[in-house]
Amino acid sequence: MSRSAPGAGPLQLQVGDLLTQPGRRRAVGGEQVLEDLSVGVGGIAGGALDLQLTLEAQAGRIMVSGTVRAAWELECRRCLGPVRVPVEPDLSEVFEESPTEGETFLLDGELVDLAPMLREVVLLTLPLAPLCESTCRGPAEGAYYGLEEAGGGADPAPGRDPRWAALDDFRPDEA
Repeated sequence: MSRSAPGAGPLQLQVGDLLTQPGRRRAVGGEQVLEDLSVGVGGIAGGALDLQLTLEAQAGRIMVSGTVRAAWELECRRCLGPVRVPVEPDLSEVFEESPTEGETFLLDGELVDLAPMLREVVLLTLPLAPLCESTCRGPAEGAYYGLEEAGGGADPAPGRDPRWAALDDFRPDEA
């Protein structure tokens, strides 16, 4: 990454030279760490994004296009085992002085902060319910996570999760 503003983070770029010449382009690339990029129990493997971006000036605004590569470490929705999900969104975003909420990003004078845009683009590519493999059948029958620590050491009926025992006496029609 190059041409960061003095005292700014590595994802904040000076673009004054681009704005003076519409149509001028600058390539931006490399591995960058994006702080606070996590969701639930997952996050970016190694904490870094691989950026292959182009900044282009167009009539007082900056167009950013390219590709972001990362790998998320999440939990499988069935067995809760680790899942590594590669994401590689293509992006095409606009930075302007008066951004439209949800559509464009802020061009602050001659400064572009890529962090909010990258965070949004990468988070929107995550799968809603990742699987470790398409044939995952979930945990082994009778294996329930965390029961030993919670004091649930009693032998449950095969295939029955003892955490549901409190509902055995529930009768909704007797209210």
